[in-house]
Amino acid sequence: MGRYQPGIHDSYIKCDTPRCGANNAPEESSEYDTDCWRCGEPLGGKPELGDTVAVDIVDEKSDGTLVCKTESGFVLFLEADISAIEATVRVTSVDETYGEAELIETG
Repeated sequence: MGRYQPGIHDSYIKCDTPRCGANNAPEESSEYDTDCWRCGEPLGGKPELGDTVAVDIVDEKSDGTLVCKTESGFVLFLEADISAIEATVRVTSVDETYGEAELIETG
């Protein structure tokens, strides 16, 4: 069905269609669907290679790599020495559950 279930899923993909905003099951779950369960519009959960996206910097790994999340909740790792909480990045690799990016500018 694609609906986010707090007892089952750790995260979710939020539909960015105006007036919808439904929480959808994350990509790594068996309930994941490429379309929103509420409005039927395509979800933009995973960025494509080369996409430029805005991210929130949410954590730093012990090796200094920054952990970033896109608006839809997709995790990107960024190797940069910055102290910002927001940035614009270019996606350099994409896996099933995470990706890597390079810094374009800080927000």
